[in-house]
Amino acid sequence: MGMEGTKDPFECNFSDGSDIGISESGLWQRWHGDGDLSAREALVSLFTPYARMVAAVAYKGRFHDEVEFADYHQLACVGLLEAIARFNPDAGVHFKAYATHRIRGAILSGLERQTEKNQQIAAQQRLRKERLDSLKDAPQSSLGETAGSLSGDLPNPLLSYMAEVGIGLALGVMLEGTRMFASPEDASVVASPEVDYFKKSEALQLEETLHTAIGNLAQPERRVIRYHYHQGLAFEEISQLLGISRSRVSQIHRKALAHLRHLLSQRPGGDVFL
Repeated sequence: MGMEGTKDPFECNFSDGSDIGISESGLWQRWHGDGDLSAREALVSLFTPYARMVAAVAYKGRFHDEVEFADYHQLACVGLLEAIARFNPDAGVHFKAYATHRIRGAILSGLERQTEKNQQIAAQQRLRKERLDSLKDAPQSSLGETAGSLSGDLPNPLLSYMAEVGIGLALGVMLEGTRMFASPEDASVVASPEVDYFKKSEALQLEETLHTAIGNLAQPERRVIRYHYHQGLAFEEISQLLGISRSRVSQIHRKALAHLRHLLSQRPGGDVFL
């Protein structure tokens, strides 16, 4: 995937390596014996092509195309730097033999972390799609029945339906971990200790409120909410666990959100949830 003829953005050599001007053994002596950083840079330049070759072999044997070669090469560079830091030239082992294990290990560990992260993101997306489908699949006339829908006051049934779906999704986000208080824009702003304290206090208060409301749900609804939001189980897994159909789990989930909304609206200041 475009490995040849272009400069890799993750190139790990610190100098051009065109004029090392000293033997490999001399470089190891200067680096390990004297702590000479220029010798370390020369060693990195000397073995960067080898690290790239190990990365290319690993990339050729890949099982999917989710990770680009540049990432393989970056991980190989990490392994190379670690190998240079740990290698003992007096142990009687050639550096390439020693470094191969380190470089491959760094690539595998990095890919494992990357794959795990991608799997977590994919799983989260699947769960959110299930929640949306659960709300969208309900007849427009039934979404507000259980909880006494406030959006039922809207003159247009379609607007009422859309409002119910939006509120259901908002409750889902809150149940995931009170993330309504941490928008991406906030991440780039350093809040004062006072603002940070109040944000944490609000999040804790919301968490306690939701916990109490969930405890007041009927047992089937409480179990579905806890299995889905707290333990991250998909509707299909919950259906197998409870011995009911997936569509029934979806119905219980929808009713649970409606009941939660109703319970939260009865509390002082509950209009924030609606």
